[in-house]
Amino acid sequence: MTRTQRLLTLLQILKENRYPITAEALSTKLQVSIRSIYRDIDALRNQGAEITGEAGIGYQLKAGLLLPPLTFDETELEALILGLRWVKSNADTELKNSALRAISKINAVVAGQAQKILNQNTLFAPTTHFYEINDEIAKDLRLSLRKECKAQMIYMDGQNQSSERIIWPIAIGYMKDSQVLAAWCELRESYRHFRLDRIQSYRALENKLPYPKNYLLERWRKEVLCMPTDNF
Repeated sequence: MTRTQRLLTLLQILKENRYPITAEALSTKLQVSIRSIYRDIDALRNQGAEITGEAGIGYQLKAGLLLPPLTFDETELEALILGLRWVKSNADTELKNSALRAISKINAVVAGQAQKILNQNTLFAPTTHFYEINDEIAKDLRLSLRKECKAQMIYMDGQNQSSERIIWPIAIGYMKDSQVLAAWCELRESYRHFRLDRIQSYRALENKLPYPKNYLLERWRKEVLCMPTDNF
């Protein structure tokens, strides 16, 4: 088998084992040298796999966000690269760096014609002229969305009036010239939209949302999506 196939097989073996498995056992399963197993473990770690353990003890794959082996056709690869290039050109620093790592990971596991598509792709996403966003605020905002928890923020509205708010974050929209947070605002007791460049400070709280985020998102779609936005 090719090295790419071996890496995917190794990943699958680690995923299926609940307990650490030694490099010797892995080398027997894959019919390669123990030294090759060590190199393969390092390669998988460099690609983002959380593998615990060390030589002489055994290795184990930690549970996490790990995609199973996938294959893409040419158009799917072009769509992936175009989307990642848009993020690289338009998002905050953390997302830009994540897009670059994602492109590198895809490039590391494809071969032949697929790799040619990646390296010679001529679909590009121009930079959108967003208002400047604070990287730490953007990072904390995504954290509150993932954890489905409330957040406390200080917001400057279109009349330069500052207010402190407790919100239930729902979604982020990337508009033509701004990034917008949709949320339920406890101060206004209704759904509101907030431009990220006007958020002065933002802190994810320990308090969980009172309703599942999917429920709030669906209510927002029904009640607000087709209405004019405020607080812009």
